[in-house]
Amino acid sequence: MKKIGDMLGGSIGHVEVLRAARAQRVIRHWPEIVGEFLASKSVPDRYERGTLWVAASGSAWAQEIRMQQVEVLEKLNAYAGSELFTALRVGTRPPRRTWEPGGELG
Repeated sequence: MKKIGDMLGGSIGHVEVLRAARAQRVIRHWPEIVGEFLASKSVPDRYERGTLWVAASGSAWAQEIRMQQVEVLEKLNAYAGSELFTALRVGTRPPRRTWEPGGELG
């Protein structure tokens, strides 16, 4: 039987896994990054190799986020302290997660 440390050993050191973990810490600040109102209409869905995928509750809200893309990426990277986020992809569909009171993802 393998130890959990042996199974995870190779992936823990992988750069992309570490970047994704850092991205998740930044994503928790979504309401502060886009504003409370826009955060109520959207939720970060996933981070993949520099791209943040966002689910918006409608096409108008998706378009609003796209129009603010440069500013949103700047704020995300400011929270990260590096150029962790390189692209923003926004789609319209029901979010898989929602913001809970207190700013936590549920």
